[in-house]
Amino acid sequence: MSSSATKVACGVQYKGTQYCGWQSQKDQKAIQDHIEEAISSVANQNIRIHGSGRTDSGVHADEQVFHFSADVTRDSDQWVKGINSGLPRDILIQWSKEVPSEFDARRSAIYRRYDYCLKTKKPDVFLNTRALYIDHSIDIERMRDAANYLIGKHDFSSFRASSCQSKNPIREMHSIDCINEDNDCIRISFIGNAFLHHMIRNIMGTLIDIGTSRLEPQQMQEILEAKDRQKASKTVSPEGLYLVGVKYPQKYQLPSKDIEIR
Repeated sequence: MSSSATKVACGVQYKGTQYCGWQSQKDQKAIQDHIEEAISSVANQNIRIHGSGRTDSGVHADEQVFHFSADVTRDSDQWVKGINSGLPRDILIQWSKEVPSEFDARRSAIYRRYDYCLKTKKPDVFLNTRALYIDHSIDIERMRDAANYLIGKHDFSSFRASSCQSKNPIREMHSIDCINEDNDCIRISFIGNAFLHHMIRNIMGTLIDIGTSRLEPQQMQEILEAKDRQKASKTVSPEGLYLVGVKYPQKYQLPSKDIEIR
């Protein structure tokens, strides 16, 4: 890549059901692979992209952000339309914008928002890969009470996967909102500076056990302070999890989603 290369940021939406996750893997095709192939075709050179973070197999994104550098210049519409023409229908570039050389999709991020969707009362064939069905009554107020213990800067070791490679388990949770939707769905929205591997899915397992009265709300604090993965509930499935968006400093003027902390 030349010293005069152009750096571009993009927002991408995808349905993760058919993929092994965001990040390239040795024997499986990831979302990253499809995007790199499509951009390389538009740029007429091999392109490597860098995302704001990784999503696991089956996890969706309403707006993932990534950046890349290229020796060619295209306007925003050319990048978006050209890349989308080479992508499968469940991956969609939403916007692109030229950014300064210091911009980094992961390191420049201020915080991220993930939502987890639960379906209650009766299953729905159209939601079976987009929400987790709960065959029990669930008390959202109990979940809200428990979620309050997680707000702030904590050691989240009790909710990290055994395979998590992060050297630092400290993360800051800015907010957790539990919202009843009109279609018998409950949406739990998490905003934090960053998240450990499986952190949200492990927290969700514990919140569900609290909402269904298997655990008491105050036990969330005990589990958090134990710093022991064995104390928390099981990891829930990835289908209900969405990366909603990523917040960046205003100076970059990215046309990304507004995910202000409430």
